[in-house]
Amino acid sequence: GFGTGMYMSEKMMEKEPDQALQITAGMVTTTAFLSMLWCLSDGWMSEPGWETMGLPGLFLNPDMRMVALAVAWTGILSTSVNFCIEITALGRVPSAEASVILAPEPL
Repeated sequence: GFGTGMYMSEKMMEKEPDQALQITAGMVTTTAFLSMLWCLSDGWMSEPGWETMGLPGLFLNPDMRMVALAVAWTGILSTSVNFCIEITALGRVPSAEASVILAPEPL
């Protein structure tokens, strides 16, 4: 999945080099949708008190605000900004070189 996504992103950036933000939005939306499906299928939403573990519940609970800030930081900056930088770079680097550079990313 990861390699295929990078390959497809590079091909899109070759055709439309000024569309990095739109491609990033598509990648983040897809990731969010698949994460939502995972949460629904995991069954944690049927447990009592599950609503306090959602992001709004974490922000409203004073004991969990640091957790909420960490989740927001990871979602907004670590994911979205990183995807945008990667996609912009993929428009300038061949996919063979990009795959070597991005291979250790999951680590």
